[in-house]
Amino acid sequence: MKKIYFVLLLTIFLGFVAGNKASGQPGCENCIAPWSCTTFTLTINCNGVDFPVEYTVCYFCWVTQSRVDAEITRIDGIPIGSNCYWNAREAGVRWILEHGIELCGVLPCEVSMKTFKIYEPVCADLLFNQNGTYSIYLNPECDLKCVREFEWCWCQCVRGICWYEEDCTEGEGYPKVHWRQISSPQLEGSGSCTYNPSQPKPGTRINCQKFKTPCNDDGFGGE
Repeated sequence: MKKIYFVLLLTIFLGFVAGNKASGQPGCENCIAPWSCTTFTLTINCNGVDFPVEYTVCYFCWVTQSRVDAEITRIDGIPIGSNCYWNAREAGVRWILEHGIELCGVLPCEVSMKTFKIYEPVCADLLFNQNGTYSIYLNPECDLKCVREFEWCWCQCVRGICWYEEDCTEGEGYPKVHWRQISSPQLEGSGSCTYNPSQPKPGTRINCQKFKTPCNDDGFGGE
């Protein structure tokens, strides 16, 4: 019983203190308190070549329920190509799930599950960069997002306590974050946008461009 109380107190404590605030960074202007902001860079493989891609994420750690809301507000430096586009978007979602402890604290699977709701822009600004890449910036004037919902917890990978075959691939005693999508992607927001198929010269910005997401198959997809 004491062990359970300790785990619960640790979970609550980390939920309060966790969170990488990065106010002042690009994209963080869309993170309104009490939401926090974090930025990070990932290496994305595109057609056999590695590229650095930068992200900004706004997130909120609920106190009244085991839930985390996270919204991708900026993806900067995506190379042209449909596989590059999808690789970059999915890498951002995976990072949020893999770093959930840093953002909002730990919750052991044997205690309970958290729900992660991850929002990706359907309507956003598209900027063609000078180096041949492009960037996606959230635009509050055309607020339409694709949201996916995941179950999430920290698994000890010990049989009889917590074990998921898809996560505990290294065997017993190698704990892993567990997540699994638990609902179909849904559109959320009252904004609207249309797809502009033109690819203007570097430095051009297309406001409220429509992007392909798991919610819709029409829009800009990096082609």
